[in-house]
Amino acid sequence: MQTYFTALLLTIAVESVVYYIFIRNKPAKLLLYSCIINGLTHPLELYFYTEYSLTYDLNNNFNIYFLIIEIVVFLAEIIPLKILLKVNLYKAVMIALTANLLTALLSFLF
Repeated sequence: MQTYFTALLLTIAVESVVYYIFIRNKPAKLLLYSCIINGLTHPLELYFYTEYSLTYDLNNNFNIYFLIIEIVVFLAEIIPLKILLKVNLYKAVMIALTANLLTALLSFLF
């Protein structure tokens, strides 16, 4: 369980930094938005990935389920980012893509 919370906190931190790089305004508010968005998507992502990993006996970090789940999370975060950050759709897509690519790449390190 400690590993999960470490991953969640790392995800929140990294994504809030990405938000700040794009927005350059109100870092505390961006951290809060990162907590809200990842508080919703991260537990679901872990649940589905764990479910498929156990069901299909997947031992490695990278597999098709990891990729599918990451794409779904990326897509799910676009609209909340657009609404919360008050940016256009293109910028919301770029923020979500950058944030999720970084956190997905970091997941291979741990």
